[in-house]
Amino acid sequence: MSNEDRIKGWRSRRKESTYAVGTGVAAWRLDLTALFDTDKPVASVLKQLVARLQGEPHGSVAARRAVYDALQTELDEEITRSGHDDLAADFARRRLRIIVRLLENDIRADVPVYEPGYVPAKLAAEDERLGVANERRVQRRKTEEAQSARRHASRNDIAMEIELLPEEVGDLAILRDRMRGLHDNYRAGDTEEGRPRLRTLLPMFIYQLHVMHGESRIALLWSLVGPVVLLTLISSLYFLMGTHYILGMDVPTFSLLGATTWIMFRQIIFRSSTGYVSARAMLNFQGVTPLMCALVQAMIYVTVYLVVFGVLITAGHALDLISLPDNVSAFVLFVVLMGVGGAAMGVLFGALATGWHFFLRLAPVIERFLQIFSSVFFVSEQLPEQLRPYFLWSPFAHGMQLLRSVYFTNYPSQNASLSYFLTALVFLAVIALSAERLARSQIQPM
Repeated sequence: MSNEDRIKGWRSRRKESTYAVGTGVAAWRLDLTALFDTDKPVASVLKQLVARLQGEPHGSVAARRAVYDALQTELDEEITRSGHDDLAADFARRRLRIIVRLLENDIRADVPVYEPGYVPAKLAAEDERLGVANERRVQRRKTEEAQSARRHASRNDIAMEIELLPEEVGDLAILRDRMRGLHDNYRAGDTEEGRPRLRTLLPMFIYQLHVMHGESRIALLWSLVGPVVLLTLISSLYFLMGTHYILGMDVPTFSLLGATTWIMFRQIIFRSSTGYVSARAMLNFQGVTPLMCALVQAMIYVTVYLVVFGVLITAGHALDLISLPDNVSAFVLFVVLMGVGGAAMGVLFGALATGWHFFLRLAPVIERFLQIFSSVFFVSEQLPEQLRPYFLWSPFAHGMQLLRSVYFTNYPSQNASLSYFLTALVFLAVIALSAERLARSQIQPM
């Protein structure tokens, strides 16, 4: 159709006194609800739109634009009436614009759009692309809302409820049954008061073992590799100096005792302190406290490193590298006492970190400082007399030297004091429990 034909058609319509652009638009309302549903095709809306154009004056761009504008107005009214959110409203508007654009392009290209079965060639592809983009926007909106809700719950210390996936509903029911079975074992008075019981320690212990096993098996492997690496480092320094025995103790065993005990001590401090701070989720269970979470971590690593000691000593003795302990029970006792000292420090660090979150970043610095003064690499008898008091202020130096004394009966430590070591442990435990008592009220269930 040439421009002259269009002008002639316009003039002929102008002669009709009843003609106006968009006349009769209100009588051809479309069902626009299909535009909001991504699963419904837009062919039905297209068919209605073509019928509406055909039933009204549509020979000019202005006339068709009046129809399109009326459709847009009707869609806005439908959005207001139905209360759709902004994402659904934007998706419906985009769908309508795609239909109008493709239809108008075909009309201007003289495509027979009024024949039965007409569908623009690119309509299906354009609508699919728009649906995929809208799904991404919806998922992004859900993620942002979940993050905002989680942040709000964390900042205000309130419980956050989330919608479970269908496959997780059954798991939650099983968990509730098991928790109900655990709670049934409590006496009524204990349940009402919410007091922690010792019987809670074993389930917590087993649970943390499962968590450790599930998070990283390399961590358990490193509990063996780490002491071997530090043992090799300490032993190589002595061997380079031509020293094979230290005050009657062979260098490999001397290094093994210092390296493994201190790595255990360090792990207990770090794990129990972080366990104390991150115990908020576990506080929802009956009888669980932050102190219990920290103590369970300490128990786990004392147990793990007692096994590590057994493996390394047995394997080292089989290779004729490590000597056996002269007093096994006393040796195990002092290893456990060093673990008690690490647990006390971990609880103290966790309580301090509750009020000052940055404090745990200083924990490695404090641990390295203690390592120098705790007879890990040498004992006080190796130092000059005037320097010994500067190294013996640390109770852990006394503990390490007493541990070596019971392992080697031919090394009676002249400087280590059992009373000083035990008194310091009691004093440290009292300080840690006092700090924990003050910080407990600041930790709310998550």
